[in-house]
Amino acid sequence: MVNRESIKTFVRQTLGCGCPEEVFNYIDCQSDVVLKDILLSRKINIGNRLLIYVIEVSTPDSVKHILPLLVETGRRERESMRFNRFRLVLAADSLNEIKQAADAVFETVKKDERVHLHIIPKADIPIF
Repeated sequence: MVNRESIKTFVRQTLGCGCPEEVFNYIDCQSDVVLKDILLSRKINIGNRLLIYVIEVSTPDSVKHILPLLVETGRRERESMRFNRFRLVLAADSLNEIKQAADAVFETVKKDERVHLHIIPKADIPIF
């Protein structure tokens, strides 16, 4: 059973999404999704408008390898499903190291203004 309120709070407060209330009438949250040999903790669809990938990362090197693929895959999925936004959430314990590596890679990947990157503490990922 999906905890809709914890997802809504996560999307609005942690990610800062200003989605209107009616968007949250439909929420689909999948756990442990394998995406091109990468294990996403969560894949979330909010109202068929917002696509969110949540992945736990542990080292800056892993970020360098997976970030371009995740951004590209998420952007393409967003476009094919005609969503408004794609948000990639990296959850980590060592935020500063991960943020430095992720920001550097994110600057170089093909994206648009509807692709967002969030680096958050693992502890901020609620139980969905």
